[in-house]
Amino acid sequence: MYKKLAAVGVTVLLVGALSACSFGDDDKDTSSNNGSKETTSSKSSSNNSSTDSLQNKNFDMSYEDAVSAFKDKHSDAEISGVELEKNLGKYVYTIDGISNDNEYEMKFNAETKEQMSDETDKLDQEDAGGVEKENEKLNLNGIKTPKEAMDKAISSQAGDVTSWNIERELDTTYYEVTVKQDNNKYDIKLNAKTLEVLQTEQDD
Repeated sequence: MYKKLAAVGVTVLLVGALSACSFGDDDKDTSSNNGSKETTSSKSSSNNSSTDSLQNKNFDMSYEDAVSAFKDKHSDAEISGVELEKNLGKYVYTIDGISNDNEYEMKFNAETKEQMSDETDKLDQEDAGGVEKENEKLNLNGIKTPKEAMDKAISSQAGDVTSWNIERELDTTYYEVTVKQDNNKYDIKLNAKTLEVLQTEQDD
């Protein structure tokens, strides 16, 4: 009888000891995993923006220079879009404009200020006469700089900026900044005057 009770007592003690060890190991594993996650996260944040990122580039031609060059050529047009992206190894400004009867697109090499192209398309009859111009023209007065927009986008989504553009939807002028992280791309829309994040979309 006493031997049976002693055996039961030893078994209970062993089970309790094993359970304690088991919980102890779980805690260690959890903290170990958290540590590795934090390390990975800090590595990602330290590599948020490489030298290839537009955020770290300075060009001889600013976007204001490109807009001025466009207006010198098409004084009757309103600006309807501004974009900077790398294309075939060159950093290119694309300036879109619209007049009462025509749409225009000019491209400039951001590093050399060279005019690369100048195209004109006639508006359809329903869009002519200033109708489409009123719907599409940008208000660039008082907007934040591209650098400020890129900084804000990067603070929202880590990665490298591959392009940015200024567009309009209804009465809101906004920046759309494209950020690449690893194999993922994100399009971040920000109010051009306040830098409020309006939308973040991940490209497929």
